[in-house]
Amino acid sequence: MNRTALLSRPLGGLDGLLACPVHHTPTTRRDASYICDTCGEVGHIRGPVRCFELNPDPFYEGRYKNRTKFIPKNDGFWATLPLAIVLQGYPTAVARALPANSTVLELGCAGGVAWFGKRYRMVGLDLSSDAIPLASHDYALLIQGDATKIPLQDRSVTGVISSCFFEHFDDEGKARILRECRRVIRPGGKVVFYYDIWTENFLISAYRRTRPEDYEAQFLNGDGHIGYAVPSHNEQLFRDAGFMIEYQTFHERTPILTNSCWQKFSSWPGLMGAYAKLNRALTAGAFWLPSLALIAVMDKTVGRLCPYSHARCVTTIARAP
Repeated sequence: MNRTALLSRPLGGLDGLLACPVHHTPTTRRDASYICDTCGEVGHIRGPVRCFELNPDPFYEGRYKNRTKFIPKNDGFWATLPLAIVLQGYPTAVARALPANSTVLELGCAGGVAWFGKRYRMVGLDLSSDAIPLASHDYALLIQGDATKIPLQDRSVTGVISSCFFEHFDDEGKARILRECRRVIRPGGKVVFYYDIWTENFLISAYRRTRPEDYEAQFLNGDGHIGYAVPSHNEQLFRDAGFMIEYQTFHERTPILTNSCWQKFSSWPGLMGAYAKLNRALTAGAFWLPSLALIAVMDKTVGRLCPYSHARCVTTIARAP
């Protein structure tokens, strides 16, 4: 099914997926509002967005506006290679896990991934009223809402995906999100989450040990990362929510890291700070994509010799029974 066919469907058909975020019952559309029989008005329409979160979070409002515009000519290896390199292969992991033309929800979608809009009937959810309209270029239904109270009906989507999102929640928040995912996913559907974890990576652990205040300010508070956890802990959260983990890929197990890390390390004094500044320059601008390609190669080679505990992030694919 092509993108034109998706957009030619009546919008009411997509509105039919919406539900009260508290009771999960279908909403009734009345003019520009969505009505729950119990709660009354629970949402409204603003431009291309269905708003179920009336109080935007001041930390996230407008902070993340990333949009991945690249659309490969086909689904072959070479055509999709750029997407296999960026975001540690998150887009291609989604494509392998979820069948084309299915209904997919992306949590924390920001500006979205254009390729997803071409492959799937995409539903994007984000807290930011500033960021989510950017995904209207590609996604069929946009919701400003809270991922711990997803305003969709039970068993309404084939998959739930997210990138750089899960680590923004503590254990209680993660558990609530996964329970919501389990509720809205159809039997046999999958989640594909790419997220940061607690790491013993040589450089990051050295920075955390020698500059704990800078580490907390830059890696945690500055990015809103309150949910770093070791892999086994996150795995148990998926299982507790009723998911069966099918596959995990661990990324950045070597000292070859992304530009965002080198930016943070630049405050390191002395030789390490100078080394970080050099790497910051060598992983930005025209060097950005080649540096990500190098990381991908390292992950597939030398990285396999390093323990999972040295990974900075992971992609988890889990299935609902």
